[in-house]
Amino acid sequence: MASSTGNFAGSHNYTFKTGRLCFRPVRLDDTADVFALKSDPRVFFWTEPQKHEPESEAWIRARLESDCYLSFCVEELPDTQLERTKQDEKTPVIGIVGGTQLPEIGYMFRPAYWGRGYATEAVKGFIEFYWDTFPDGHPTIAQAEERKFLKAVTGPVEEAPQTRASIAVLKK
Repeated sequence: MASSTGNFAGSHNYTFKTGRLCFRPVRLDDTADVFALKSDPRVFFWTEPQKHEPESEAWIRARLESDCYLSFCVEELPDTQLERTKQDEKTPVIGIVGGTQLPEIGYMFRPAYWGRGYATEAVKGFIEFYWDTFPDGHPTIAQAEERKFLKAVTGPVEEAPQTRASIAVLKK
């Protein structure tokens, strides 16, 4: 079950947790982590991966400057983190989940974390957080009818195993 804190005002300050994951707002100091995700062709199979880190910074700024996004960095909780060296003090961002253009939702994870159930846990946690926080839908969604649902878009099933895996996450 997700637990959350925060309030909505443009660049949100919500945080929440699930059994193994911690969710916090995307920040400018996440640019390198976001670029690691958005430049990986395995993650961006259906679209062009980013080639330059400033593109990731612009992506983050767009989310910080608009009420239409509700994006979260996903980190492992301390008791589930992979072994890290003592020099690595920053908890790595293993993925991003959230409202990409509400009511549309999306997620992406570093390939090293695929196959562990994190995407399923993150999507379930986000959906629970979303409806607990916005029982009538997000206030930036103009059409009342669209406030009643969230939607996710995937690529063609027959073209790639990545799409079948994403559909499996959404079915759970």
